[in-house]
Amino acid sequence: MMAKKVKTNIALARERLLPTIFNSQIEKIVFNFIDPRMKEHVLLNGKLGGSPVFCIVHWNAPEYVLLNVSQIELLYPNSKIYVLDNGSRQANINAVVEGLKRFSNVTLFAASLRYPNWETRTGVDHLIYNHTKGLQFLLNYAAEQKDEITVFLDQDCLLFNHIEDLFSKLGKNVILIGAKDGDTRGYDDLVHASFMILQPGRVNQLFGKFSFFCEHTKLPEPYHGLSLKAKGKILFLEIKPHGEKPVTSYSNQDTIYAWHAWFSAISCRGMSMSRLQARRKIAFEFMKQIHEETIAKTNYGSAHA
Repeated sequence: MMAKKVKTNIALARERLLPTIFNSQIEKIVFNFIDPRMKEHVLLNGKLGGSPVFCIVHWNAPEYVLLNVSQIELLYPNSKIYVLDNGSRQANINAVVEGLKRFSNVTLFAASLRYPNWETRTGVDHLIYNHTKGLQFLLNYAAEQKDEITVFLDQDCLLFNHIEDLFSKLGKNVILIGAKDGDTRGYDDLVHASFMILQPGRVNQLFGKFSFFCEHTKLPEPYHGLSLKAKGKILFLEIKPHGEKPVTSYSNQDTIYAWHAWFSAISCRGMSMSRLQARRKIAFEFMKQIHEETIAKTNYGSAHA
């Protein structure tokens, strides 16, 4: 009886969303992936409300996610945080669940509990595509929650400063704020998904519930569809590699807002395991140092308030 009820609820969820589905194969795949299956796998429920909202897609890097959430908590203690695990190994999922239990403002989703370790069977192209589907799910979820402003961060993209002055730049002529992908890979008019700021309700109203995707055969990555749709109304942040560490800063008008360690990108390259581990260690130690400095500044400010 219970199984029949679940099926009925799923069928109703599909019927409610069918009018928003276009006839393209991409959107059918996204629809089948993000709704309603992900919503069946809510591992942790956030208990607090607030603004802004932060969205993180996690893949096999629990230490980065926990550091990232801790940093957000320091800078924005009243925010909401949505984390989607995108098919990690079970041990990494368990580590994320356990580590996030101490936060009251995190909602954690699992995208593919039924199909663990899919990345070992599908390759890099599917990894990138599934990441975009995860972004789309979180965007749609934030829109459903009526969250006004959403900040997307890669699991290894750590906030360095408060970002309210960037929020104020959203408006009639700015739909999307993010780091230009072209400075590192030659995609001059495309935003890299590691750090994006947008208004989910507005984006869905303009571009529908599959806003990250676009029927464009030459897109470097699926999520670049949003950049094409928002073309001419994008505020690009400056991207600058660190002179000594394997990390990159994102800034605007000489203010650094975040550092990115490129964990996933490095993982997808043909790099020896020893070199990969060395680069990861250097980058993670740099990020830990940023977090420790933020703790020190926060404690100093509290002591002198």
